Amino acid sequence: MDNYASLLGMLIKIGDYYAARVIFYAMPIQNIAAWNPLTSAYEQCGKPNEALKLFHQLQLSKTAKPDWVTLVSTLSACVQLGAMGLGGWINVYIKKKLNCHLTTSLIDMYCKCGDLQKALVVFHSVYRKDTFVWSAMIADHAGLVEEGRTFFNSMELVYGVLPGVNHYACMVDILGQAGLLEEAVELIEKMPMAPCASVWGALLGACTIHENVELAEPACSCLLELEPRNHGACVLLSNLYAKAGKWDRVSGLRKLMRDVGLKKERGCSSIEVDGIVHEFLVGDNSHPSSKKIYAKLDEMAARLETIGYVSNKSHLLQIVEEDDVKEQALPLHSEKLAIDFGLISTGQSQPIRIVKNLRGCGDCHSVAKLVSKLCDREILLRDWYRFHDFREGHYSCMDYWCL
Repeated sequence: MDNYASLLGMLIKIGDYYAARVIFYAMPIQNIAAWNPLTSAYEQCGKPNEALKLFHQLQLSKTAKPDWVTLVSTLSACVQLGAMGLGGWINVYIKKKLNCHLTTSLIDMYCKCGDLQKALVVFHSVYRKDTFVWSAMIADHAGLVEEGRTFFNSMELVYGVLPGVNHYACMVDILGQAGLLEEAVELIEKMPMAPCASVWGALLGACTIHENVELAEPACSCLLELEPRNHGACVLLSNLYAKAGKWDRVSGLRKLMRDVGLKKERGCSSIEVDGIVHEFLVGDNSHPSSKKIYAKLDEMAARLETIGYVSNKSHLLQIVEEDDVKEQALPLHSEKLAIDFGLISTGQSQPIRIVKNLRGCGDCHSVAKLVSKLCDREILLRDWYRFHDFREGHYSCMDYWCL
């Protein structure tokens, strides 16, 4: 068994997951010490669907049962896919066996899947709250400035827990979203430790929302010093330059990305229906229900036109590489396909929960808002930067979208 475990660990370390899985299935006994590293590896390398498939196999296993390590990895995969159904099952499974890691993971999962009330129930059920539990709760009060400040200030004054770098990142995000950019910068300058990448990323994202080029440039520079391969930072700044009409800077930044081999990740949206996660790419026609989805897309386009909707071409300002041109087909963006699939696949009383791996565009934001009114449906959309809740044509994020 030791030889199998060593080989499995080595293959995972070098990223050969296919070979690792072959070795895994060849093991005489697949104990939990073998299940955990493979599940965690899939979750951490951006293959959450594979992680969940492995977890479902573990549930049927007669030789091993999931432990807290397994469940933390699985909850993280649920967050990436918006699979709150499975996350809720895990909550019930471990209700009386919570530790700080599981508590933090549950709070994060519920918040990022759009159920803040359940997150608060878990939060308040914990008697001794450590820094990780506080981090999860503060991070998901984005847009609620006073509530965020209360949580942040209560940590040391009431509970004797010193805020760490991640707590500061959360507060920078909250202040930045609210347009309090100067206050966010002041908070960064007063930090008792060096700002991490998430701090600069939060400031850069806020500058993008509020179109502040002056603060965005140093924020992006500091972020790239810490994470030179962060293509998202370059894309954000490039889009901000494009919005401001600074095309020479757009070209310079795109050239830099090409020179160092950075490439924009393709957009992907996922939705969980009846315990199954469905994923969509822009212009995707691979889904078994594609004909019904596109029929619904056409139907909704016609209904949107009747209330005066016109697609916002300002979201096509960005200069893109040739193989990214398809990404600019606004009616076929992945989140629109996911919304239409949700409309035809879920009951009227069910929220449509969607997760996107990148930041959503303003046009998709507008469409989701209008569809929520036309169809009387709640649409919960989480992109990689924030959570949006659309109900009856209203929204929770005060129109904070990514341009």
